Amino acid sequence: MTIKRYENVKVRNVTNGVNSLGEYTTALTEWFESRALVNDVSNTLLISERYRLYSDLVQFMFNYTPNMKTIVDDQNQYSFFWRGKDWRISDCRETNDRQFVTFTCYRNDPTTPV
Repeated sequence: MTIKRYENVKVRNVTNGVNSLGEYTTALTEWFESRALVNDVSNTLLISERYRLYSDLVQFMFNYTPNMKTIVDDQNQYSFFWRGKDWRISDCRETNDRQFVTFTCYRNDPTTPV
């Protein structure tokens, strides 16, 4: 059984672009701050022949609001900032009565040589 707790989460806009050198850039700008019910924090490690890949998953449950509907419609344009890290959205689930929306988010650490 997991522990659920309310914590402050900042919602950020994600803007992808290309700079003058042709390098891909990602800009994060804060949109608003809210409280989410946080649960199911999962830390996993995948070891291949040459690299270790660390992945974290977490679920954020928010009240269903017009801002959350905007995020559900365009998940790739938003991220959540929690515990000093950015969490990108991989999946979302709306309750049938549209009272709550749950986002499953991931954070991939860089690969590390073994």
